[in-house]
This record gives sequence, C-alpha cells and structure tokens, in this order.
Amino acid sequence: MNGTPHHTLSLDSRRELKVTSVGEVLSFDETEICLSVGDSVLDIGGEGLSVTNLSLGTGEVTVTGRVNAIAYYDSAPRRKRFGLFGKA
Repeated sequence: MNGTPHHTLSLDSRRELKVTSVGEVLSFDETEICLSVGDSVLDIGGEGLSVTNLSLGTGEVTVTGRVNAIAYYDSAPRRKRFGLFGKA
C-alpha cells in the first residue's frame, strides 16, 4: 500500500479502539465506522459503536462499543471501478 502513512491500531478488550493517522471519517453508525487511512479505508464493524474522541488535526480517533471486525480496503481500485474514463 504505497502512500499509506504509518498508523497504529490499539484494541483494548474489544471495547475501545484507538486509531492514529486518520485522514477522514467517511461514515459511521452504531454497527459500522469507516475511516480513511492514507490510500486505504479502515472498516470497523460491531455493536453500539460510537466515536468518543475525534481529532483530525492530530489524526487520532477513539471508537467505543463492541468491536467485532476490522478490515482494510484499498480505496484506489474502488474509485477506478466507478469511473468511465481514466488511466489504468
């Protein structure tokens, strides 16, 4: 993943997740939170999720609730798939 900044994830007993180097909160609700981390999307799934600390100036986000899944997706291929024109 070229262009993805160094970031960290810290999960404490599946109840508190801290993420650094977050560029943007893309979406969130009680079951899913999507964060932009460099050229990737970090998808957090769970129950009763909430963003309890958000500092985009420092890129730090804290999520609380029950974390059931954490997945990375490359956002660059996703953008290419929806475009009609562009460089390969």
